[in-house]
This record gives sequence, structure tokens and C-alpha cells, in this order.
Amino acid sequence: MPRAAVIVSLALIATALGISAWLYPSLPDVVPTHWNIEGEADGFGPKGVAAWLLPVIALGLLGFMGMIPWLSPQGFQVDVHSRAFSVLLVSLTALMVFIHLLSLAAAMRPGLPIGRMMVAGVLCFLGALGTTFSGIKRNFFIGVRVPWTIASERVWDDTHRLAARIWVVGGFLGAGLAAVGLTLPALLLIAPMALVPIVYSFLRYKELERLGQL
Repeated sequence: MPRAAVIVSLALIATALGISAWLYPSLPDVVPTHWNIEGEADGFGPKGVAAWLLPVIALGLLGFMGMIPWLSPQGFQVDVHSRAFSVLLVSLTALMVFIHLLSLAAAMRPGLPIGRMMVAGVLCFLGALGTTFSGIKRNFFIGVRVPWTIASERVWDDTHRLAARIWVVGGFLGAGLAAVGLTLPALLLIAPMALVPIVYSFLRYKELERLGQL
């Protein structure tokens, strides 16, 4: 894996663990772990779990990402040394650390608008993920993995060029909407972000099939 991305990811996880250790004596015995669309906490867990769980999961996920080349079938390997993989690795770690810190903040300051901050963070992550799409080659782990993209490298490339634009615009626009309190419109953007590339991949595959270019 790219060394710089691993170092940044480990630094983020270490920071999350350090903040947990610093705040642990002050945390209430029960910490909020889930929020509804209104931004109200509707899931809780003991602080002994909530203070450490997400950073540990992020560390495990980092290890799993390092195994992807070994897990990938021949011809479908993820290029773990590409810029796209580095951005994905750091963005995913940053998202988990961000959610973890929001959970701690909610426990310390119950009045914070955690719900919309969470939605903004997730959509910002999706926007960052979109910037990697044009650099991801066909594989079974990352990207728009549907039958038509897996079956054709050309369809994969065309679909991911479109998805990159849609996810960057939708992700960062949605993050901005959520940040100013428009949480529902922000969430509604996820549907076209997910569905448009899938529908396009099917139509593009059928077009190339009809033209005899597959």
C-alpha cells in the first residue's frame, strides 16, 4: 500500500484513540451511537465500547485494505499504489474517525446538531470517493460493480467517468446542504448518485452489444 496514505491513516486513528483516552474519565456511562433524520439520538452504548470501537474497526479495515491485492482474482487486481487508492484509504479512515469524534462530542455536549453534521461528513466522503472513480480499474471490491461493468472494461471506464462527475457534484453539494440544516434534500441526492451510474452501465452495455463492439 502507498506508504504516505498508510501513515496518514494511522495518524488519524492514533489521534482518535488519544482523544478517547483523554475524554474517557469525563464521558457519561452511556454514549449516543446513532441518530435519526431529525438529529435525535436513538441508539446508545456503554462508554467502554463506544470510546474504542470505531478506531479499532478503522484499524482492522486498514489491514483488510492491505490484503485486497492478495484477495483479488487475476486480471481484477486493485492498484494499491495509485493516487485513487490513497485518496480512498485516507477518506475512509477520516470518515470513521469523524463519526467517532462526533459520538464523543454528542456525549459531552448533548445539544450539538450531530445529525446534520453526520450527514454532511458522509456526503463529503462520497464526494471525495467520486474523485477516485476515473482512476480505478475494473475489480471486485471498489467502484460501480454491477454485471455490465464487470463484463466489459469499456463499460466500466465509461460508467466511472460519469459516476465521478455525479458523485463529486452530488457529494459536495449534499454536504453543503446538510451543513446549513437541509438534511432531507441532502439525503435525497444519494438516490440519483447510486442509481444513475447503474442505469447508465446497463444502457451503455446494450448499446455496445447492439453495435457489436463488445
